[in-house]
Amino acid sequence: MQNPDRVLTKREIYKQVWNHENFDDNNLSVFISKLRSILEPTEDSPHYLHTIRGIGYRFSGDGQ
Repeated sequence: MQNPDRVLTKREIYKQVWNHENFDDNNLSVFISKLRSILEPTEDSPHYLHTIRGIGYRFSGDGQ
């Protein structure tokens, strides 16, 4: 959230959240899924987390 609209790689997110060098894609996927269920509880909710295929994720502060 400190870097709205910046694309962060999965590895960057993993290191910032868990402070580990050993990257686990599955843990990150579960974490993102749970975070989405909190930030975007319904289909009509604004979409804040965007998957950037093959790279990582982008947080959109305005929900678009």
